[in-house]
Parts: sequence; structure tokens; C-alpha cells
Amino acid sequence: MKIGGKQLGSTCIKCSWCTMTDYLTLTGTALNKQPRQLFGIATRTIKSAVFPRLPVDVDRRYEKSIPDEFTVCSEAIRKNTIRIQESTSDKRESFQRQMEATIGGDISFLNKTISFEDGRSISVDAPAVLDQSSHWQLKCWGFEHLKPIWLSSYHPSEIPNSDFGVHQAWLDDWMGDHPIASDTRYLRRYWMPHSVSLRILNWTRYVTLFEEHLDEEFREKINRFIHKNAQFLADNVEYGVGGNHLIENAAGLVVAGTYFQEKTWRQLGVRIFEQTAKNQFFEDGGHIERSPMYHLIVCQRFLTAVDLLEQLNEGSRIIRETAADGVRFVEHLQPPDNQIPLLNDSVFDEALPLSSILQYARSIPVLDLVQKRAGNHLFSSLTDSGYYWLGTDDDRMLVAGHEVAIPHLPGHAHIHPGQVCLWIGNQRVLTDTGVFEYSAGPHRQRARSIQSHNTVQVDEQEPIRMASSFWMWGTVDPRVSFNEATNHFEIAYSVNTVGCPRYHHYRDIRLSQNTWIVTDRIDTDRSPVRSRLHLHPDLSVKTENNQFRILDSSGSQLLSITPTGHDHISVVDALYYPRYGQEITRDALVMVGSEGSELTWKIHTDRRD
Repeated sequence: MKIGGKQLGSTCIKCSWCTMTDYLTLTGTALNKQPRQLFGIATRTIKSAVFPRLPVDVDRRYEKSIPDEFTVCSEAIRKNTIRIQESTSDKRESFQRQMEATIGGDISFLNKTISFEDGRSISVDAPAVLDQSSHWQLKCWGFEHLKPIWLSSYHPSEIPNSDFGVHQAWLDDWMGDHPIASDTRYLRRYWMPHSVSLRILNWTRYVTLFEEHLDEEFREKINRFIHKNAQFLADNVEYGVGGNHLIENAAGLVVAGTYFQEKTWRQLGVRIFEQTAKNQFFEDGGHIERSPMYHLIVCQRFLTAVDLLEQLNEGSRIIRETAADGVRFVEHLQPPDNQIPLLNDSVFDEALPLSSILQYARSIPVLDLVQKRAGNHLFSSLTDSGYYWLGTDDDRMLVAGHEVAIPHLPGHAHIHPGQVCLWIGNQRVLTDTGVFEYSAGPHRQRARSIQSHNTVQVDEQEPIRMASSFWMWGTVDPRVSFNEATNHFEIAYSVNTVGCPRYHHYRDIRLSQNTWIVTDRIDTDRSPVRSRLHLHPDLSVKTENNQFRILDSSGSQLLSITPTGHDHISVVDALYYPRYGQEITRDALVMVGSEGSELTWKIHTDRRD
């Protein structure tokens, strides 16, 4: 066994997605879509192609449908907004800083900031905005820069009138310049229903919180704007996309329907919530896209629906039970450091914090959720979602033992069969990679690749096919055996996707006193076989003989790792994306074996200076 010095990790994987045009993967992804998705995609395509060419002003028809006068119901939404404020009180200073920066002319999403002369100059059509990724634009066009304003404003009377003038300038910048169906891309740009949903949520919370401090003209503009967007959303629900987008649409419709007392919108939103409750959640309460971040986001939307509908005496048992199950999922998945594991497409600071979601849920009386004692983690495995906890006290390992993706919703999946994450006390030790961006390119592909996860890669390729930003095709059919009492986990899966290396991987994980033993057996005729462990960037590696000492930021030993059965071992630089747009270099251990190898890690958690 050879131990190599530190080197730069490879920057490209030799497989089909390097060309970004993998029609076989696209075909496989499309064939896995459900009929409702395919019909939704076809409908969107026809609308985009036909409506802009009609001799009819589509936008004018929506404008004419806006009533001359509004009878609004603000109190339910205002109460719900205050619940969210109170659940995020520990983030208030951060929200205030974001609010002040935006008022000053700096608008930031995904860790990218665009600077304008001042707050009034912010324009959603500025060249710098149009140069950003579609994900950044979605947030900008969804007026997500309003969120820190309504989240941090505990005392609306303290907001200066000049700030309200800035907010009105943002709305004026939009009004009149973005007609519906003005071009064939309207459903993928300014009028993307996901952005429309965010606009409804943000402006409705804003107007209900500040209505007493806004002049009549501004309130009228906001109401007309929300109403037009809600009409459009009701006609353009994202059945073609599915997944978390549908839940965002449902939330927008319930909020708008509550505010304008439009029962038709509320009923449509409730139907979507109930449909997604039945087909988008596992029995253990987890959302089927298996992203802890997106689970928090959809859980928040369900909690909002529960609160608003109960205030209107229109509560839905299905929505209420799904929300409660989703909260219990969060409680069981909660790691020792109280932050989400960055599994699949997950980052920090996108959803509300895990602790805030739990506090929000417990503030809704009808759910009757019990406050846990501080530090009392449940650590129950979530077998339907495929997440398994092993360990004792606060030394915990989380194992991903699920199929790589739900076939019809592969967009947010990462390739990590048998992936492990490890916490020692409150310190993250072995981590997932997170996400840098969703735009197709090296960052996106690296984040989803098997090479960025704590599992085994055979040859230079992926075990299933992936391409572009969200395409993925193939299955591994994992078989899991788990004994929680003895801290023993086994997973076996086979790879036989077209164009990928064929092999069988068996991983055995067990805890014996203070030692984790991870053994991999790979049945293959391909080489090399690589097993990787990615460390948190706060940690460093010191090599001694055939052992790796993992040191914390003070230089004290946190644990040691002893590998056996490998031909070569090295420490490489690997990338960590804990937040959108943030890239941090950290150490990764790479053990290389050959076909037929049995590769073993022993992780000893006996701490010493």
C-alpha cells in the first residue's frame, strides 16, 4: 500500500456528460416522466408558441379581470407572518443587514451581489440581472429581496417613509414593462409560475404587515399586482415540472385566495396540496426528492396552509397530517449540530433554518406538537426515505441507503449510493458536498457526481447516466439490512445502466466500541476502484505511517482513520459548496484499489491532544 502526498483532485470525469449533449440520458429522463408531467410540458410548449402570436392582447385580458375594488382579508396572513418572524428571531440581525443592503442598492441572491446606484435604481431588467443564471433571475423576479424586509420588521412603524418609497419604486419598475405572453419564452422567464408564486407570497406578506403605513395608491398597486399574478398562476400550475414547484404554486394560491377571499383559488391550492400530500411524501414524512433543504421549504408551505385554512375554518385533515409528519421527519433527521445534512441538492441559508421550522410548527395550535428538551435529539432512522442513523450519544453516522432518484423527479438527486456522513459531538467530520449552482457546467456536474460523495467509484465513470443540469437516468436497486440495536448496516446494489461500468457493490458498516468499521467489496472486472472520504473544511489531516490523524481547528486529534486493502492512498483537495455560489477547498482521502478488492476503513474516535 502506497501513501501519496497531497494533490489536486481531478477536475473532470471521463463520461458522456462532458459534452453536455447526451441524448440517450435525455430520452431516458423523458420516458420516466409521468403522464401528467408530459401533458403539462406539452401544454406549456403550446402556450409559449401560440399565445404570443395570437391577434389578442393576452395581458390586457388579465388586466380587465382585475376588480375595481378589493375586499381583502389581511388578518390571517398577518398573524401567520408574525409566527414566521417569531420563529426566526435569532436571524433578525442578519435579515436587517440584508434589508439595509438592498435599500442601499445591493441586491444579492446565491452569494452573488449586483450593485445599483441606490435602492430606487434596482431594476429587474438591468443588463447585470439579465446576465445572471436563471436561478438568480427566478429569485429576483420573485421579489425575494422583500423577504428580509417582512421577516425583520417586528415594528412596522419603525420603517422610514423613504424605505416605503424604495419598495414602491421596485413595483413601479415592474408594472407595465412585463406583459403576459409578450414573447415565446414568457413561461420560462418573467412569468415562470415558480416566480409568480414567490411574487404572490412576498407581496402579500408585505402588504398585510405594512398596510397601515402605505398610502392608498401604493396599496392599490400592490393589490392589483397580486390579483393579476394569482389569476395567471391559477391558469398555469406547473404540472409539467411537478415536485416542489407544485407545492410552491399551491401555497401562492392559498395565500392569494385567503387575502382576496377568492374561494376558487383557495380550493385549487387545497387540491394541489392534497394531491402532493398523497404522491410526494414517503410514509416516514420525507419529501420524495430526498433533499433536506427542499423538505424544509415544502414543510414550511404546508405549515402555512394549515395555519391559514384553520383560521378560516376550512382545515384539511390530509394537509394537517402531512405537515405534522413532515415536522416529525425533520426532528428525526436533525443532526447533532442542528443544521441540515447537505444531501442531494441542499445548501445552508436557502430554506429557513431547521430549528426555525420546528419552532414555526410548534406555534400552530392545531398541530399540538410538543416542544423537545434542548439537546434531546431523536436520531430515528427514516427507512422509507432511505436515511439511517448509527452511533451513540452525539457521535453519529448518517447513511444514505436509498435509490439514487425517484425516476420522474431526478432533477435534485445526487449519485451517492451508500454515502456516509459523520458527526463527532457537534463537529461535522465527513460531509456531503452541497451545491454551487444549478446551471449546467463543471460545478453542477461535480456536485452531483459520485466522485464528490463518501462512497465507492469504479473506473472513471458514473453508476448511472446524468447530463445537463437536471437529467438523470438509471437505477441501482439498493438492498438494505439494518439493525439499529447493534449499530450494523449493510447495503448492496448493482450497476448495469447502458453506457456505465457493470459492477456489484456491497458495503458493510458497523460500530464496535469507539471504532467505525466500513468495508467495501466490489465485484467488477474494471479498475481502478476508488473509495473517498470528504472532510469538513475546519479539519486537517496528519499522516503517520499507515494512519491518518484528523485534527480539529485547535490541532487536537478528533479521530484517526486506518485503511486496509488499498493499493494507494492520497490526500487530495476537494471542493465543498455549503451555500449557493460558495466554494471552499477541503481535504479528501482517496483510497485506490483494483478489481476484486476488499477495501476497509477503520475510524477510531478516541480523542487526544
